[in-house]
Amino acid sequence: MELHLTNNQIDVWQTSLSLFEQNNALSELERLLTASDKQQISTLKRATERKVKTVSRAFLRAVLAKYTGLLPSEIEFRQGLHGKPEIANEGYQLEFNLSHSDNVLACVICKDKPVGIDIERIRFKRNLKALVKSLFSESEYDEFEALSELKQEQYFYDRWTLKESLIKATGKGLTTKLSNVSFSQSDSVSSFCIDGLKLTKVSGHFFSWLWPISKQHRLAVTLLDDEDLNSAIKFRSFHYLPNRPEAQAA
Repeated sequence: MELHLTNNQIDVWQTSLSLFEQNNALSELERLLTASDKQQISTLKRATERKVKTVSRAFLRAVLAKYTGLLPSEIEFRQGLHGKPEIANEGYQLEFNLSHSDNVLACVICKDKPVGIDIERIRFKRNLKALVKSLFSESEYDEFEALSELKQEQYFYDRWTLKESLIKATGKGLTTKLSNVSFSQSDSVSSFCIDGLKLTKVSGHFFSWLWPISKQHRLAVTLLDDEDLNSAIKFRSFHYLPNRPEAQAA
């Protein structure tokens, strides 16, 4: 069944490497890849890297196929502005972005506005304060300093995930100075809600949302818009799962 997107609608897809490993379904994903995909993956030295690349590329192809009506292997990609991937097939205006952190993968799709997604696993970092000092705005650093050590770690990953989703939406990557991107609650042009239900406005007509999708993971989405949104964004969430053995046999 082909899925359709309306204006101001964002779809978020999730999957995981372990789902396909535990169900012996990696070969199911390999069948979705092109010869070019397989050639690129074969050049990776580590087996874990090859597995992640196989799952991420097949996952992206399978998700995009649900909106285009094309076979996963028929989808062609090209580099757009700042090298951000886009669909090269004629007649498709979908905007998308992909992210993964260890075992978890996420993909975001929308119809007509640049979008970025980032997923991060919370883990201990020895140099946390130094990272915040160099990568966060002054107001963010002040908020960080006022927190307990336990809450500082959560604060860091909340803001880091938001910032990453924003620079992925623009496609500019590391050319963006992250300390110039502020998600401080004290900023007059910036606010956010951790439950992901409230619209978040960031300077420059960026709109961002943040979800704690597990105790260990944060997921953020940023949408770029030339003007203030005229209506609320609608989100849909999907999980991409391996086919059941009986379904494959049928």
